[in-house]
Amino acid sequence: MLKIGIMRKTLNTLFIIVLLLFVYTSSFAQKDIFIKEFQFELKKKSANQYENEYFLTITLNKNSLYKFTVLNHIGDFPGVAVVQILENDRVVASNYVNGKYYEKFMFKCTKTGFYDILINFEDNQLGSSLIKLFLVQ
Repeated sequence: MLKIGIMRKTLNTLFIIVLLLFVYTSSFAQKDIFIKEFQFELKKKSANQYENEYFLTITLNKNSLYKFTVLNHIGDFPGVAVVQILENDRVVASNYVNGKYYEKFMFKCTKTGFYDILINFEDNQLGSSLIKLFLVQ
């Protein structure tokens, strides 16, 4: 009988510790808030290079962390989307860095303002991709 009482106290204590750990870690969990999505399709190439790109301007806020995710190969297209974030014609972030391709990347904005998003397909291939933008909190 004494062993059962000790086991119950031990299990109750363990349960409380696990519950507190769960509450503690979930309160500090990163949250992604969906902002916008961009779909870019290139079904045929053009002689005009600008027609083979997708370009838009968005406003981003200082001290905010943004996450971009790229979903490629929508349909039977081989291309993978290269996403570049530009500030005054200078690339400040991309999912293609030093020959490595990333399907997710983060951007820490250091200045509120307008940023250009340039999307094209690697090696000028045909493609269809969905890019999602999230605010990370």
